[in-house]
Amino acid sequence: MPRPQQMNRRARRRLEVRFGPEGPTYLGYSRNLSRTGMMIGSLKVFAPGTVLDLRLTLGDHTVALKALVVWAREGPVQWMNHGRVGMGIRFLGTPPDEMNRLSGASLRTA
Repeated sequence: MPRPQQMNRRARRRLEVRFGPEGPTYLGYSRNLSRTGMMIGSLKVFAPGTVLDLRLTLGDHTVALKALVVWAREGPVQWMNHGRVGMGIRFLGTPPDEMNRLSGASLRTA
């Protein structure tokens, strides 16, 4: 049973994500995506409570967002393939037009 914060539909989708607290300088990939947040698979993680600048690549379009790190898990590179390393983030103040691009491109699954 999903936790209350997981009630938004999630889509498994791999999008390139650039992120960082002082600009999007690190590279990761989304593992799942909802209207309220995503999991970023990356060896570079930031502590919960950190605000990140994000750049998501959706085909030929880039979406710029702010997000809050909710949880972070470090581990060896071997854990990357199993989705055990990365961060859960929640979008902050996402403009409606950007959210429509995200949801239209990524959340078509049931």
